Amino acid sequence: MAQELDTYVVEAKNLTKSYGSNQVLRGIDLKLERGTMLALLGPNGAGKTTTVRILSTLLAFDGGTVTVEGHDVATEPDKVRGVIGLTGQSAAVDDLLTGRENLVMMGSALPADGR
Repeated sequence: MAQELDTYVVEAKNLTKSYGSNQVLRGIDLKLERGTMLALLGPNGAGKTTTVRILSTLLAFDGGTVTVEGHDVATEPDKVRGVIGLTGQSAAVDDLLTGRENLVMMGSALPADGR
């Protein structure tokens, strides 16, 4: 297990979420290794925003487990928030910058301690 903690910084197992009778996430499994990037692609209604909101502690999930840097998203949301940063595509302030340039600019706007 210690190896997985070192290898996977984000891990979701059998992640589920429903809104009433509409099941929007049906057993998502995800493992992100340190130093990698993830892009979620899919049509409207595929669950991309729901997944990101869950991973970033902004939305509760119905089933499964989710950890970020070894912290349980459901029971340790403050610890998760202390080790993540989140920006959406609408945060891009300059249409002439590339995606990477916008991310670098947003990241540099944060103080060194991330708060």
